[in-house]
Amino acid sequence: MFDTTASLGKALIDGLWALFGIYVPGFSFTFGQMWLGVLLASVSILVVRMIFGFGGSGGVSSRTGSTNYPKISRERRDDEF
Repeated sequence: MFDTTASLGKALIDGLWALFGIYVPGFSFTFGQMWLGVLLASVSILVVRMIFGFGGSGGVSSRTGSTNYPKISRERRDDEF
């Protein structure tokens, strides 16, 4: 039973791997090469972001511009959040 399952899994993997050898229509590279390029590009972008600190947290910031001394009007000081 294990041999049959192993041969079925091998056939499935070989079939899926063959899909990566198909050329992208209109280009001279395969789908496998394209996905490898996408993977390398995303990893390199992440490395550049880590090194140079691009794209911060994107969190919510104060509308006053300074959280140390916020300018809040007297009418709004007792408002609930």
